[in-house]
Amino acid sequence: MRIHIFILTWLLGCIPLTMAKQPDFDFYEAEDGLSMNTVNDIVTDSDGFLWAATQAGLNRFDGKNFKVYDVTNDQHGPSGKHITRLFYGQKKQLWLLTKNDGVNQYHPSHDTFSFYHHLNSPLPDTEFTDLSQDSDGNIWLATKADGLIHYSPTENKIIHRFTDDSQENSQANKLISNRITRLFTDKFERLWIASDRGLSLLTPELNLTHFPNDNTLIEGQITSVESGQSNTLWIGTKSKGLYLLDIHTNSFKHIDTAIGLEGNRITNLKKDRLGKLWIGLEKKGVARYSPQHKTIEFFSGAAKNRHQLNSPLVTSLAIDSAHQLWIGTKGGGLNKTFLNAESFGHMHPQSFADNRLSNGNVRSIFRDHRQQLWIGTAKGLYQAQEDENRQIIGFKPFVVPGSKLSQSFISFMKEDKFARFWVGTRGEGLFIFTPDKQSYIHYKHNLANSNGLPSDHLFSLYFDSDNSAWITTMDAGVAKYISEARGFTHFQYDKNDANSLASNEVTNLTQDKEGNYWFTSYDAGLTRLSIDGVFTRFNTDTQADFPDDQLMSVFMGENNILWIGSSNGIFSFNPRTHDTQLFNTDKGLIGNLAYLTLMDNKQNLWVGTASGLSMFDTHDFSVKNYTNIDGLQDNEFNFGAGFLDDDNRIYLGGINGFNQFRANQLPTLHPPREPRIDTLSILNKDQSSDMRHKNSSIPEESQLTLSHHDDIFSLYYLSPELHRANRLTYEYKMIGLHDKWITGHPDQVARFTGIASGDYTFLLRAKDINGQYSPVRRVDIQILPTPWLSWWAYCLYITGFISLFFLLLYSKSKKYRQQSRLFTEIEKSEQRLQLALWGSGDEFWDWDIDTQEVIRSNTFLKYPDRETNLNDTMKQCIHPDDYREIAAEIDLCMNQGQDKFKLMYRSILGDGTWLWVLNRGQVITRDPLGKPTRIAGTIKNIQAQKDNEATLTALNRDLETRVLERTSELQHKNDELKETLEELKLTQTELLDKEKMATLGGLVASITHEVNTPIGISVTASSHLQESVRLFNKHYADGEVSHEDFEEYQTEVHDCSKLILTNLERASKLIKSFKQVSVDQSHEEIREFNLKTYLDEIFLSLNPMLSRTVHEYEYTCPDDLFIKSNPGTFYQIVSNLFNNSVIHAFPDGHSGHLSLHITKTGHGIDLSYRDDGCGIPIQVQDKIFDPFFTTKRGKGGSGLGMNIVYNLVTQMLGGEITLHSEKDKGCQFNISLPKSILVNTK
Repeated sequence: MRIHIFILTWLLGCIPLTMAKQPDFDFYEAEDGLSMNTVNDIVTDSDGFLWAATQAGLNRFDGKNFKVYDVTNDQHGPSGKHITRLFYGQKKQLWLLTKNDGVNQYHPSHDTFSFYHHLNSPLPDTEFTDLSQDSDGNIWLATKADGLIHYSPTENKIIHRFTDDSQENSQANKLISNRITRLFTDKFERLWIASDRGLSLLTPELNLTHFPNDNTLIEGQITSVESGQSNTLWIGTKSKGLYLLDIHTNSFKHIDTAIGLEGNRITNLKKDRLGKLWIGLEKKGVARYSPQHKTIEFFSGAAKNRHQLNSPLVTSLAIDSAHQLWIGTKGGGLNKTFLNAESFGHMHPQSFADNRLSNGNVRSIFRDHRQQLWIGTAKGLYQAQEDENRQIIGFKPFVVPGSKLSQSFISFMKEDKFARFWVGTRGEGLFIFTPDKQSYIHYKHNLANSNGLPSDHLFSLYFDSDNSAWITTMDAGVAKYISEARGFTHFQYDKNDANSLASNEVTNLTQDKEGNYWFTSYDAGLTRLSIDGVFTRFNTDTQADFPDDQLMSVFMGENNILWIGSSNGIFSFNPRTHDTQLFNTDKGLIGNLAYLTLMDNKQNLWVGTASGLSMFDTHDFSVKNYTNIDGLQDNEFNFGAGFLDDDNRIYLGGINGFNQFRANQLPTLHPPREPRIDTLSILNKDQSSDMRHKNSSIPEESQLTLSHHDDIFSLYYLSPELHRANRLTYEYKMIGLHDKWITGHPDQVARFTGIASGDYTFLLRAKDINGQYSPVRRVDIQILPTPWLSWWAYCLYITGFISLFFLLLYSKSKKYRQQSRLFTEIEKSEQRLQLALWGSGDEFWDWDIDTQEVIRSNTFLKYPDRETNLNDTMKQCIHPDDYREIAAEIDLCMNQGQDKFKLMYRSILGDGTWLWVLNRGQVITRDPLGKPTRIAGTIKNIQAQKDNEATLTALNRDLETRVLERTSELQHKNDELKETLEELKLTQTELLDKEKMATLGGLVASITHEVNTPIGISVTASSHLQESVRLFNKHYADGEVSHEDFEEYQTEVHDCSKLILTNLERASKLIKSFKQVSVDQSHEEIREFNLKTYLDEIFLSLNPMLSRTVHEYEYTCPDDLFIKSNPGTFYQIVSNLFNNSVIHAFPDGHSGHLSLHITKTGHGIDLSYRDDGCGIPIQVQDKIFDPFFTTKRGKGGSGLGMNIVYNLVTQMLGGEITLHSEKDKGCQFNISLPKSILVNTK
């Protein structure tokens, strides 16, 4: 029946996409061996290990197991638990930053750490934020507030230090901020420095550049840096998103297409091999940005969801050599995704938020003539939505109104030469759609129709060379489609007819070049239908070497060879010779159950099994294997779910979606690394610590030497393969013990028990799923022989045997004489023993406890007349104060199994006095119950030793008394020295005051001389005026004053008054200046004053002194220079400098030039004083500021002037003073005063 379908059904599901494909993530947490679930930083090393820093130690991961390095006392762990940053660079050195315990370096050769901190190096006690390393092995240390440090660990010194202080660094090499957040070294060995003020670049030549000059755009924002393409740099920020720096043009560009980053703190940036940028976010997981397509995808946190992170709080990112992205999180441990998995193009029900593939059990795949990709599942048919590059962007279900197709198990899909679309199901029969998919014919099994579809459970469809359709079924053999009117021709199994199919459960078929049809069955092997209609069966019953009867698929290969998939692998079948060749797990396939088989255009068979995927080359029989960790939908594939596209793209379906890929784009799998022997265990005891004490480690050893006691040992091994460690198998052999390779235990340990002494060679290799072997790890092992099996022992054995033979030969003839000689020797031995004991003074005793008898010789102590009990003897002979302790020791021998004792106690003598003795004894024999039956020993007189000890004790007490007396005398001397020091300090203070008064006295003398002249003139003028007034009054009284006399009188009065006023004003000005200067010198009041005005007053005071010399002087100072200080301090400095030059600089009396120049600078005030005198000798320059040093002693020099100047500058004003002088070129004093004394005038 033909049913018309409305076009509306084709529009269903056309919904905009909201999320792209999701990667799969694996998680590693504390329960897997990680020291804690918060990871601060991650790096990978060249050996293949991953290192993770946490607050609970350092973690090393080899792909299977974690090894945690905790704090120890012997440098076998880091200096602190809390590790903040890791660095591994071109020098192949692992460096650690701890929170508060300095910098660490890991040494893999010894499995130890070196520590560098402020207690053992010049590094400051500060908080480090990041580190890097240059090409010479020196490290760069970024600090939180102290700039950048360039440190040499080999020389233990700081090479350079960069700060924002212009006094420490030149303007060109000055940092823009001391607060550095991140360091990044690019491929040109350039160091990029991110701080709270922007980004800077430090070249290998130590030239510093700031990018850009205006850092306000991202000031205080930079959190991470990563290299870009074509001399660019990716910049991550706190809240302003992602930027790209063009280093050539010195410009920042905000990445507007990275939508969703603004407002989120970027913690890390990593670029993968495909050019995509991975962005770690503080609270939003990770994002993947494609610069090529300008798209961004976010992967947030969802616990126990393989398509999301375990935690959205991302702290660090790393990409290993296998192209895996490792993600450190807070609270979610380590997360990992395999980036090369994209090569397999996995599509599953969670690939998209909308327009999902609702059922992941994919059973068939096909692309029709309109380039529409169809996906058949166990529950419905779907159309893939693709972009112009055939990238799938979603799915929509194909709904046929009135049918159950949308809920059916889709077995196959194909088109015939008329572009009709054939869809086979399991349970709903066959659908044949018109090319436009607007109508279809539905065939279902009907018992009444002999030409109808023989079954509704269909397996596969094949179009032969005539474009005839052949359909295999689950339970009704094969049906050949004739036409819509004529229906089907049936081919089925007939147990009574040998010329029939071998089974009704036919899985697949193909046609060879001769026109023969070949059918595979699930339970009866292979059947051929010749062109003349004859059936021939091939199975284990008809052919002994036929590999299997459960066949899944068949393909025609080159040279007319059939390739067949079975439950026992794949095999080739030659139709002419009937020869077969089986390829299964023994030949490299990843699994034997070949559910899915597809042949590509290069005659490669893609074999999907229950254990993974194999690519089998039918030319050279080589195999490449893949599993779900490589990006497969799962390790189990589905029967018939393969499709080869017209662009050579391969589609393979399984129980969790399907894969789409091109064979030439799959990553190459290299052979495994050489395995490492990680641990040597002897009698279940790890020997690693013993090896470290020998400055070696098990992984580095090429030869091991074991004693004969160590013949039970185990070698634990591993291969640091972060991606495929769980897929590796190991083989080993011990040459000298066995010569065959033995497959290793899954626990990765080789155990050896009871190996004989000798030389052995242990060989170990790893093998991946492709059968590729790693380089062989070799260790030579020597097991030393037991002493009684060594060569010299055998020599002794032979010698002993020969001697014994001769002794036995002559024994009878010499027996009597030998016995006589023996008795004689025994007697002599007893005499020698008695003499030895007598000579040493020791007593020998022998107690036979069973018979209660004791034998003593050389006794010197008092014992009971009859000794029958050991306890009674001890009570009578041992001092009461010593008895309890001695009885306890004896009890250990008698009742607790101790064999030897050594006792010191006081024993009684015959005169009743006590003697110190040393009693050494040993149990000779014990009864079956362990009780002693005989004890023997010696007693030694140690009274002299005890007396010496008492004498030494008395001497020690006397020595302590003498030390106390001597200490008291030294204390008294110290008190006297303190008093003398205080008197010296008082004398120094008085001398300083006298120097000040001397300076003031000189000032008074000069001022007095200067004031004397104007006052004298004023007195003379006033005297003349007085006489003139007297004469005028007399002439006036006499009436003799003429008009001319009166005018002369007025002129005289005016001139005298003017002369008096002028000179008195000069005297007043001098006295005022003197008064001001003297007050400033005698008071230490701090006040604000104009330095220029005060200098004028100083030089007005100094002028009387300087004017009497032949020297010229000058001074300059800014008019608006206001300072806050003690004015007298400046007078002391200026007067002493000028006075020093007048006294010392011109010994030959020639005229000179003295100058003082004051300038205001960025850091404060600079005073430069200079004369052009004879200069200061070098030997004098070193002592010029010392107190009481003068070259004019006895000629008015006190030696305190320049010392006062030095103390006033450095202590009172907090500045610095330096001297520069050369012979006959004068001298120059440079004084630098701090900015703090300046008054801020606006």
